[in-house]
Amino acid sequence: VCMKVGIAEILRKTSEIKDERERILFFRQHANHSVQIMVRHALDPDIIWELPEGAPPYKVNDLVDQQHRLYTEMRKLYLFIRGGNPNLKPLRREQLFIELLEVVDPEDAKLLLAAKDKTIPYPGITKEFIEKAIPGIWRKGN
Repeated sequence: VCMKVGIAEILRKTSEIKDERERILFFRQHANHSVQIMVRHALDPDIIWELPEGAPPYKVNDLVDQQHRLYTEMRKLYLFIRGGNPNLKPLRREQLFIELLEVVDPEDAKLLLAAKDKTIPYPGITKEFIEKAIPGIWRKGN
């Protein structure tokens, strides 16, 4: 069984590397498409989440090895951002978000909650750092 490294885990491990050059190299090696999408959803000011601030009540997923789940669920992120699905009622959007939080790894759920509130919960993973590591990441169409 191939253990997929979780998106939050990649960001956490990146943040734990003290040397900036090593941190950038590690991030470049591990920042797959899904990691880049997550970072953009968290830090790009043009992406506006259509959800209330703070954490909704949700049941933390207690299954082990759920790091792969966020990868399969990434395609649903459009539901939670402005212009993504304008016909979705706010209550339904919140229900879908809670369902998402409940199926992903607990660390990924915390990352989603932080991203929704336009932050990344790992020190040193800033917009400036991301721009250094992946120049042009904020350009439309990336």
